[in-house]
Amino acid sequence: MPQHLCIHGHFYQPPRFDPWLEEVLPEASAAPYPDWNQRINRESYDPLGAARILDEHGRIQRIINCYEFINFNFGPTILRWMARHSPATYQKVLEGDRKSIRRFGRGNAMAQIYHHIIMPLTTDEDRELEIQWSIQDFQQRFGRRPEGFWLSETAVSTPDLEALARAGIRFTVLAPRQARAISDSHGNWKEVDESTLPKDRPYLVKLPSGLEISIFFYDGPVSQAVAFENLLSNGEGFWQRITSNDQKLLSLATDGESYGHHFKFGEMALAWVLKRAMQEDSPLSLTNFSAYLDQHPPEQEVLIHEKSSWSCVHGIERWQDDCGCSSGDHPGWNQLWRRPLRRSLNVIRYYVDEHYRHHAQQLFRDPRQAMLDYGKCLSGKVERDEFLRRHQVCELDRSQKAAALKFLEMQRMSLASFASCAWFFDDLGRIEPLNALSYGSRALEMLKDLQGPDVEPLVLEVLEEARSNDPSLGDGPQIWKEQVLPRRIRPAHMAVMGACIQDQESSLSFPGLEFSTRKKENILELDYSWTCLQEQGRETFVLDQEATLDCRVQTGDGKYLALGDLDKKLRDQVLLQLDRAHEQKVLSSLMQAASILGRHRERSFETGQHEPIAGQGTLSLGMIMHYLASSEEEDDWSAFWRGVLQNNPQLAFLLKSMLEKELERLCSDGLELWDRAGAMIQKSRKFGVYPDIYHLQNRIWETGLDSFEKNILNSFDFK
Repeated sequence: MPQHLCIHGHFYQPPRFDPWLEEVLPEASAAPYPDWNQRINRESYDPLGAARILDEHGRIQRIINCYEFINFNFGPTILRWMARHSPATYQKVLEGDRKSIRRFGRGNAMAQIYHHIIMPLTTDEDRELEIQWSIQDFQQRFGRRPEGFWLSETAVSTPDLEALARAGIRFTVLAPRQARAISDSHGNWKEVDESTLPKDRPYLVKLPSGLEISIFFYDGPVSQAVAFENLLSNGEGFWQRITSNDQKLLSLATDGESYGHHFKFGEMALAWVLKRAMQEDSPLSLTNFSAYLDQHPPEQEVLIHEKSSWSCVHGIERWQDDCGCSSGDHPGWNQLWRRPLRRSLNVIRYYVDEHYRHHAQQLFRDPRQAMLDYGKCLSGKVERDEFLRRHQVCELDRSQKAAALKFLEMQRMSLASFASCAWFFDDLGRIEPLNALSYGSRALEMLKDLQGPDVEPLVLEVLEEARSNDPSLGDGPQIWKEQVLPRRIRPAHMAVMGACIQDQESSLSFPGLEFSTRKKENILELDYSWTCLQEQGRETFVLDQEATLDCRVQTGDGKYLALGDLDKKLRDQVLLQLDRAHEQKVLSSLMQAASILGRHRERSFETGQHEPIAGQGTLSLGMIMHYLASSEEEDDWSAFWRGVLQNNPQLAFLLKSMLEKELERLCSDGLELWDRAGAMIQKSRKFGVYPDIYHLQNRIWETGLDSFEKNILNSFDFK
């Protein structure tokens, strides 16, 4: 039986941000959520911050923040998204680290390579940049320097360890098969593999420079069981598997998304294990890597397999060649596209670096140091104006400031294109390689804006060697032309988006771009600002007055651009904005109509058919919501709507979504009408609609059960 238990969660999502808007645009495959970040946040990240432990009757016995008890790392890009879109979850993550310091003496959180690039495949300069940006981001969020660092895919080489040690990092975590040999007490070396390596201790790596860094090796079999063997289906089974191990330290490394997203209610299985470990009679104690390293400094050295990783048995070939490693979704497909994809992005990186090296010195006293310090801007620690004052070679005017920031953003976009997920899966036509090429496209766009060379033809020449396994997608140049270039956002695109949102005036704000439009008869005025660049612009467009169902603007070449001409993701974003802007108005109208129909119910039924007016259509939503909000309690009315919804699953889905939003509104801090919300929940269940009240239950629990009437607790499944 192990004496100490350390469960590590690696939390990371492929960067889904649009390179121009810096926002995640709608993704239909993530339904019923707008995008995959929101879906996985709701299924994993959020529940882990409030994981439930149930009693023998299935009632909530305790709610715990798992981040207080597990070792973890979050990618800086997903934390940036979370801080904006799920601030309560974000605070749970930060709170978990703070409380772990009090519990263990050291924090649970580790840093992670900023853009999740494969470090052995990068340059010394970019290696340092990725580490420094990550440290700056970590310090700003967690209020301390990181002690541990998670390497993307645990891909490692000696230069990577040297860079971490120079940055003051104490340790990293690797897969057991990445160890090549360990020393004994006499300094003799013994070759090991994943089955013979003792994994219950840290090891020391003495580097050629004279620096040192410690390495933990996680337990492979138990970690694999969590990821692939359904170990999370039962909390007690998970606990028994852990306690059947006889290592001094049992450390697991798992994808954080396993808990809830990959395995429904997986966070509850984890919470059960944490509860058992915290009991007074527990045979083991929880710890994190930093605390364990304090108490048990390494006594043996280790040699690593150079350029190895945890997810490619061929080392790091998965991220540069057709090595045979893939997701396995399409047997028979090849990944010959991997090498030309990397070469094309390396071409962009080379010219971006060269242009920066030769021309940024006109703006920055020390261009290299300015780039290293830019992570402080990205993390929000330093405002961009203050950053420029510290690094500018002389007093810069507005256009020079925009150029200086564009040089840095060009570097960031180029680095972002190397996120590991672009090579991880089966095909060039997947969203991950497309995102990588889109970041590259944005970098090329900035390179040209800064009077750099036009190297797009050279990039396309390299991409000719890349071909999708789907013949309809074609080769790299075709994908670039049809799926990458349309993502570029021009002022005309903004004008179309703004014209579609409102009749006279609209304003849209994204992290990377803000713009507003005003209509005056057939003229549309556009003001826009690229947020990170502090670059502003104003343009005027002529509207096509003959377009009755679409907003078309005339571009400089005399042609017209309409919503249908935009990239699909931009179209979806406009539709989402329209939906949000008009949802409450539509609901209000429906409720008003339903109120009239409700007062004259006998006219709502056709003679002898017992069917309401518009009973199968959209008006039904308003009628049902009116019924739920009223004090009526008639079983025949409930039975009727139950039948309608059973025959109309899409209507039931829309009603569930609408009801959940209304419940959140009723239970918001400004209203807190818990009794009305509880009544709506009870009535909705009578006709087969079960809204998601997870967050509301948690708020009741955190507020204190004694603060609520018994009937409210019953409505929210508290008895």
